[in-house]
Amino acid sequence: MTERQSAVLWGGVNPILPGFYPDPSVCRVDGEDGTWFYLINSTFEYLPGLPIHRSRDLINWELIGHVLDRPGQIDVSLVGDSGGLFAPTIRHDGNRFLVVCTVVGGGDHGSGNFVVTATDPAGPWSDPIWWDMAGIDPSIMIDPDGTLWAHGTRLAPEPEWEQQTEVWVKRLNSQTLKPEGGETIIWSGALRGAIWSEGPHLFHHEGYVYLLAAEGGTSFHHAIVVARAESPLGPFTGNPANPILTHRHLGRSAPVSNVGHADLVEAQDGTWWAVCLATREWDHCDLLGRETFLVPVSWEDGWPVFAPGEGHLPLNPGGLTLQQPLSSDAGVSPVQEAKQNTGLHSDVIAVRRHPSEFCTLTENSGEFLIQAGEGLKGSLPAFAAKRLAGLTSRVQLRLLDASAGVRAGLALRYSATAFVTLTVGGGAVQIESFNGHAPTKSFRTTLRTPPATPEFPAGTAPGVLSFELHGTSAVAVWEPAGGVPVRSGAVDVSHLCAKHDGGFVGVTYGAVAAGDEGFAIFSELREEA
Repeated sequence: MTERQSAVLWGGVNPILPGFYPDPSVCRVDGEDGTWFYLINSTFEYLPGLPIHRSRDLINWELIGHVLDRPGQIDVSLVGDSGGLFAPTIRHDGNRFLVVCTVVGGGDHGSGNFVVTATDPAGPWSDPIWWDMAGIDPSIMIDPDGTLWAHGTRLAPEPEWEQQTEVWVKRLNSQTLKPEGGETIIWSGALRGAIWSEGPHLFHHEGYVYLLAAEGGTSFHHAIVVARAESPLGPFTGNPANPILTHRHLGRSAPVSNVGHADLVEAQDGTWWAVCLATREWDHCDLLGRETFLVPVSWEDGWPVFAPGEGHLPLNPGGLTLQQPLSSDAGVSPVQEAKQNTGLHSDVIAVRRHPSEFCTLTENSGEFLIQAGEGLKGSLPAFAAKRLAGLTSRVQLRLLDASAGVRAGLALRYSATAFVTLTVGGGAVQIESFNGHAPTKSFRTTLRTPPATPEFPAGTAPGVLSFELHGTSAVAVWEPAGGVPVRSGAVDVSHLCAKHDGGFVGVTYGAVAAGDEGFAIFSELREEA
């Protein structure tokens, strides 16, 4: 392991949400049971969409549900890989939670910006109210008097330079939750020539309205900038110290990069904090995608200072000093309890449809059944997954049974053009690595069993399938029930990332059941350090 690879592993508090949790937004709510912080992230083509986590201290987070958690609520069946649900914002107006988000690539089935509401962040959330506004990355600011301001970003209609965007702002009707009245363009970047000024958030502080935004694109040149004005309508003046946080100046050898897309929150003790995205790369490959990091913020001369005294993402940002216990006496809400009783683990996701549409629990505790369908090249694969959270970890799945003709097993997915599978069927264990952008690097090979292992029946033999991951290399392991484990050689998984495949997601691992009909039964889908 190189020095840089060791640094990538970190081992501190950050990231506070490891794995594919990009574009974070946060809000604080003070209630009868104390103070909670609520965090939301993008999910792109995956459902259930837009996970909601809560925390007392900004360090320890609990998944309590998803905004888009039921079939029919929103349609992402037509979106491409890394299309779908972009850059949500979460806010609370004193009575209800509001989430605004963008669907990209939904066609006639739904594209554009929308808002949903809930009184309980665990749900249920309303059906979408669509905004007649072009662009992406919508947000809401709430004035002290309750006035709502909608804002977002879009490509400039008459750009002065390529990929120039503009941030717009309009009043938001508090009853209809639709933007109304005149529109004002307030920002196009801290630097002339800056591309993709995006992820805007307006907020109040000591008599000013501040605009927090990202620019430079969502990869190496990503950066966080800030401006301020006396009104949401501007004119806005940029901070002379912009960008207030980036890692691009650290060069490509930095263990953490692509820092940007932040949101701010003031804690109940008066301290300020930011959440932002960043990536941990291994051999220049960001397998885990964009993760959520925490940054302390101070105020100097009327401007926010991110990571004061350091100027880069801290390994251990400290977190909030609690005046209350981490656990709440309120316990699990009735909504959360109802969801837990429906069966599937709340962190299980699927591609362009809800897991419940093809995956169910069996009568045996911990076992789940997947109706066979498309493989990972399909638009609706029969694939129930979780987010990969570690760069050196073991992911595993126990295969219990499968119909004849079904190829079932464990998969690592980045997209329909970048995946690796370890599957059993037709009397053989196979490893497939698919690289749609470099077909010559794709392969399918049979992992043969030792002589001591019984011959497979016509269907699929039970056993445990796993990938032992070490950065961009993996070893596939098949442990047949009652037989001797079989290990592969090193399998290159470096194509499972944005650098090689494009896109905005991270690797997911899960159970796949490919076949025209039938089923497969699994258990013990998990990741171990």
